[in-house]
Formats: sequence, structure tokens, C-alpha cells
Amino acid sequence: MYQSLLEFGESASNPVLAIIPQADKFIPGQKYPAARLCYPGIGLRAYYHQHTTPYIRDGEHGHFHIFLTDEPVKNRNSWRHLAALSVDGMGQPQSWICVNNWVTGGKWLSAIQAESYLPELFQQKTEHLAPVERWIFHMLAVYFSRLLELLETRDRRIGSLTTSVSLEKLFNDRLVYQLSESPIDLLADLTRMAPG
Repeated sequence: MYQSLLEFGESASNPVLAIIPQADKFIPGQKYPAARLCYPGIGLRAYYHQHTTPYIRDGEHGHFHIFLTDEPVKNRNSWRHLAALSVDGMGQPQSWICVNNWVTGGKWLSAIQAESYLPELFQQKTEHLAPVERWIFHMLAVYFSRLLELLETRDRRIGSLTTSVSLEKLFNDRLVYQLSESPIDLLADLTRMAPG
């Protein structure tokens, strides 16, 4: 994580600027980068985008949607949405969020699946990855326990919302966008984790 932050600092950049070729031509709704962030040899991929009103969140520039798979043959149906990493106007992370199923479609990663799969993923080498890919990878590692709590909170919220409607109806309810959130203070969190 520290190496990725150092690289961005030295180049006066951030994870968002690293994948948007021309910031003044950023298009809401479009996915960046065009080829997605695909991690060679690692069951991880991501993309960045910004929603349009009414789904853009206060103080948010956009967010990274992160998907995982533990299946050896990777196809469209093997990927599961883990969470979204919300980023502010300065390109800094502001929170982890779980959105409703209509936002990304497809399958989700459960808290149990994440708890069993992510530690194995963190054993992968990342030297071959671009700085933004390493940054996302290390954000997952730093916030592993918080991500599990985020998914558990999402599932409890779904349980409370489906007492009166079906799961299918909830998943397609455009009035329900966000299901759980975990705010981030990266500097404070890294300072707390630093040895000594």
C-alpha cells in the first residue's frame, strides 16, 4: 500500500487520474479504463465510473466496482460483485459501499465466501501490476475485516427489507440504491496500523 501511495505522490497523481486519460473529458456512466482493470493470474477485476443523478452520492466523484472469482475458467457468470470503493473529488477513498443488485446485476460474493477466498488472494504477488491495480489490491487487504462487516450489514439490511417484499422485487427496486456503507479515513487507518 505504501509503495502505491508513494508512486502516486511522486507523480502528483491518484488512482482515478491514473485510469482517466483526459480528466476534462470524463463521461458519467462510462466505465474506465475501457479494457477494465484485469489482474493477470489473479481472480480479480474492477472498473471505475460515476453514476448520474439521482444515484451520485454526496461528495463522491465516482467509485470502483470490484469483482472476484475463484473459478479456474473465468467467464461472465463466474464473477461475483464484492463491493464498491467510493472516491471523492481529490481521488481519495471515502467509503466502501454495497449497492443493490440492479446496479451491477449478476451474482454477489457473500461474507462467508469473502472470508474464505480473500486471504488466499492476498498471497498473490503484485509486482507485475500497475500502480492503480496494486492500490485496489492493497485496499482490499487493509480493509479485509471491514469488508466482511460491510457484507454482513448488507445481508441484515436485505433481511429487514424483505419482510414485506420479495427478494426479486427488492433487487429491482430503483428506490433502493445503497444497502451498506463503511466510511474510510485512510491516513488515520494506516497510521493506526503502522508498527511502533
